[in-house]
Amino acid sequence: MTEAREERREGRQLFCRIITPERPVFDDEVDLVIVRIADGEIGVLVDHAPTVSTVEIGDVRIQQGEEWSIYATSDGFFKVAENLVQVLVEEAVSAGEIDANEAENRVEEAERELTEASEADEEERRQEIIRRQHVAENLVRVARKYGEG
Repeated sequence: MTEAREERREGRQLFCRIITPERPVFDDEVDLVIVRIADGEIGVLVDHAPTVSTVEIGDVRIQQGEEWSIYATSDGFFKVAENLVQVLVEEAVSAGEIDANEAENRVEEAERELTEASEADEEERRQEIIRRQHVAENLVRVARKYGEG
């Protein structure tokens, strides 16, 4: 029996939740969670030290036994405490559910908005457009790398 399975039998389990404002996207027992946070990529196993950070636009990779689940995520917040990993983001989409064409359209729309934005537009608005562009580019990247199509 593997060490991970023995730990689960002894009651030590790791759980992961990916939560968006609309709904919980993932909530289950896991063996490993890999997330890009402010300091770089972090892998979390059972009994990880408490950690709080920001999440960078990227992907969250979750291992459950031999299976992997991949989610494209926007930026947000990350917390580990008492064997619970929480990823709080505005957007999280399973790699297999990403519509790459729609994501490419979102990239083009953001590029068009940036081109049309005048110098007089607020910097905050321009930064939000750039952020949306990066989120859409990430969806395309994750779909191409991990998607089923």
